[in-house]
Amino acid sequence: MYEDWTEELPIGETAEVSPGVIVERRCFLTTIALALGALAIPATATEKLATDERISYEDFLKEVIPVAKKLVADTSLAGQHRYLLTLASYAVRIADVSVPQMRDSGQGAGPGTFIGSNPGGDPFIVIHWRMEPGSIIRPHAHTYGNVLTLGLEGEIRVENFEMIGVRDFDAKGTFKARKTQSQILTPGQVNLVNLERDYIHGFQASMRGGRGLDFTTRIKERRPTTPYLNLSGKQVETGVFEASWAT
Repeated sequence: MYEDWTEELPIGETAEVSPGVIVERRCFLTTIALALGALAIPATATEKLATDERISYEDFLKEVIPVAKKLVADTSLAGQHRYLLTLASYAVRIADVSVPQMRDSGQGAGPGTFIGSNPGGDPFIVIHWRMEPGSIIRPHAHTYGNVLTLGLEGEIRVENFEMIGVRDFDAKGTFKARKTQSQILTPGQVNLVNLERDYIHGFQASMRGGRGLDFTTRIKERRPTTPYLNLSGKQVETGVFEASWAT
C-alpha cells in the first residue's frame, strides 16, 4: 500500500512509513545483485551488476557463466524464471556482439531470416539471428531448452503462445492455444521462453528489420523435429485461438 508514496523516494533512500516500518526504494539491478549475493557470487560481479556499465561480450560470458551454473539445476517453473531473469540482467548490459557467418534459418515463412552462432558456454548456447524488413519466423515450440531472446538492432514483434490444457506436442487435429505475450523487441529488450510457460514464440520484423541473440539452455531431451504452430485465425475467446501442429 506504500507503492505510490515510495515512488517519490530517490533510489537507495529509506524512510519510516509507520512506527518500526522502514522502506527502501531499490532499482531492478540492485535487487538482482542482492539476490545473487545470497548465492555466494563474488562481490565484484554483484557490484558491476548494480550499475548500468556496458560490458563486452567476452566479459559477459566470464561474469554470467558461474552464476548460470549455480541456477540451471532448478528446472521448475520458478527456477527457470529465476535463471532466465538473472541471465537477462547480465545480457542487457552487452555493448555489442560480432556478427558471425549466417545461413538461412529454415524457420521463415518465406526468405529473409538468417542464423549463426557466437561462442557460448556451459550451460547455454548462443544463436545470433538477423531478419530482413517484413520477414517472419513461424511460431514454434521450444520443447527441450528455455530461451532468453535479446534485441540488438532494429524492431521485431515477438509473440508467445502456450497450449491450453495438457501440453502435447504430438497432438493431432486442432486444439486451443493462448497468446501470452506480444511485444516489440528493440535493442536491450528481452523476451523469455520458459519450458513451463510461454514456450512457443514467433517473430515478425518491422520495416527496419532487426538482429538479436537467443541464449538457449537445454534442460530436457531434444525431439527429432520442431513443432510449428498453425493458427486458424479464429479466436475462440479473446487471445485464444484454434490451432494445430505442423513440422
